[in-house]
Amino acid sequence: MEKIAIIGISCLFPDANNPEQFWQNITEQKSSTSEVTLAEIGVDPTIFYDSAKGKPEKIYFLQGGFIRNFKFDPSEYNLPPTLVNSLDNTFKWSLYAAKQAVQHSGYLGNQQALAKCGVILGTLSLPTKLSNQLLSPIYRRTLDGAIAQLIQDQDFHLAAIPPTSKPSPYNAMISGLPAALIAQSLSLSGTHFCIDAACSSAFYSIKLASHYLQTGKADLMLAGAISCSDPLFLRMLFSGIQGYPENGISRPLDKASRGLVTSEGIGMVVLKRYSDAVRDGDNILATVCGNGLSNDGRGKHLLSPNAKGQILAYERAYQEAQISPKEIDYLECHATGTLLGDTTECNSVESFFGEHQASPLVGSAKSNVGHLLVGAGMVGLTKAIYSLNHGVIPPTINVDEPIGADNTVISPKNIVKTTTPWPNNNSTKRVALSAFGFGGTNSHIILEKTAKDTK
Repeated sequence: MEKIAIIGISCLFPDANNPEQFWQNITEQKSSTSEVTLAEIGVDPTIFYDSAKGKPEKIYFLQGGFIRNFKFDPSEYNLPPTLVNSLDNTFKWSLYAAKQAVQHSGYLGNQQALAKCGVILGTLSLPTKLSNQLLSPIYRRTLDGAIAQLIQDQDFHLAAIPPTSKPSPYNAMISGLPAALIAQSLSLSGTHFCIDAACSSAFYSIKLASHYLQTGKADLMLAGAISCSDPLFLRMLFSGIQGYPENGISRPLDKASRGLVTSEGIGMVVLKRYSDAVRDGDNILATVCGNGLSNDGRGKHLLSPNAKGQILAYERAYQEAQISPKEIDYLECHATGTLLGDTTECNSVESFFGEHQASPLVGSAKSNVGHLLVGAGMVGLTKAIYSLNHGVIPPTINVDEPIGADNTVISPKNIVKTTTPWPNNNSTKRVALSAFGFGGTNSHIILEKTAKDTK
């Protein structure tokens, strides 16, 4: 099966409006998480805050990764400005990232090429700020009557937060319309849809996009994933399932870490058949040579991963790539920061890579920007692509006591804690990345960069 070239990339991550800013942040060991503000959730966060874990209708953790100071110009997109201005950030960020990725690939304005380009976007099917505004009157009318009857006060009415503007009905279509608007704005083909594979969505979208290329159904593909849920809803959800750290410490790959930091953002790549990219003289940033997917099935808990499912994703990726795990120089771990999640991943990595006598360097960018949920894989992918092209691996910050034991793959000596030159001088550099989704959707992708593809 033909390899897939990555020829364009874009991102909108906390503290970074493009991949170059993100690369600078992580090489400078910058933490891009902060406390949620009134601007994010629309009300004073302290109203809902209680440090005690497990209280109903309360959040016990305020940290997160947020998109701030982002300027969106609707006139840059081939859509009615009045429509775009009425849309949620889910749509605006998607349009921005798609255009930036295509521009980076060199194909912006090339209508002949874009007419054969599709788009697949991973999206989280949870309420957004404006979808909440659109639907909250329905919830309120339903609850008003029920509560009034319960307390025997027919004059009871829930307080309503007035919307900043009249919500567009399109904001209810968060599970599919973002990809359609991208296609319309850039005059792409009719191949456009959104998927939700939880935290594995980025690599699932790349896998599906690669299928369209390998079967000749498309000549170019945009693929990526976005996390843009309503911040208050998200904090209530993760406080309810107790995914945040009760001790306030989220440090992926560290023994002290007890939970994750939810973040928002988007990343996208432009994909092309490798032989076509070589023929057309495209700038090949990296090549996808293996992408293994699996699903655990039903587990004990939403946040309870399964090592067997993770290992199956590894096996499928290396079978597709036809290489040995020993050829991997660096492994970007999923590493959410939850004790169970990181321990399970540590065990699955040890079982698979250890069996093959492979000992790559390891790390995770979640220590810098938090966990982008559906968009998480794009953070690791952006880091990996820039690492391959710059020949250095940025450090994983805030690891004081590594979770892995000595003489294991995720051991103290293998975790990259200082800026490190690429570990070999071979003509081909290889990096592997994992993304493991809630409920057991697993993915493991392998990228390579050869000397002949370097311009």
